[in-house]
Amino acid sequence: MIWVYLVQLFSIFYTSAEEPINWRIRRTLSWQDFKAAPVTTAPHAALTSTSILINYRFGDKGLDYTIQCVFYPHKSWTKVQSPHILAHEQGHFDISQLFTRKLYKELKNYRYNPRTAEADIKSIYQRITNEQSAYQQLYDKETNFSRNPEGQRRWLERIETELDELKDYANYPQQYED
Repeated sequence: MIWVYLVQLFSIFYTSAEEPINWRIRRTLSWQDFKAAPVTTAPHAALTSTSILINYRFGDKGLDYTIQCVFYPHKSWTKVQSPHILAHEQGHFDISQLFTRKLYKELKNYRYNPRTAEADIKSIYQRITNEQSAYQQLYDKETNFSRNPEGQRRWLERIETELDELKDYANYPQQYED
């Protein structure tokens, strides 16, 4: 039996191997989770570092993969601790979860082809993470980095609605089953 192993990592901002927090069961952030030193020259009040992680292998038995949505405390920081800014930062983590579910949906619907599997998976992953990046940027723009209360409210409702629409893809595999 031949397996090909590959690990792909994506970070919307930065990544760290130290103590990632898994979103798996709606992990609500607190200010204690933001452990990095603030970037005093940054124009925004806080930064949330998240990643969609995928680990996959394929071969004679087909395709097997695991996915995670994580938050990196040691790369996330805040200069101002307020409820509306924390809600905004939670929105970034929730958006990462939303796109983790979209990735899982794509992979579940993928028709395995051993000749093109590696390129196919990389392509799916890159497309989803590019969409995630654009969505995160639009979120910041339309909420003015949490400064627009009405925009922030609308976006949090939108994210929640979209998470609910993809609830069938919330139970993505997080470890291999051999």
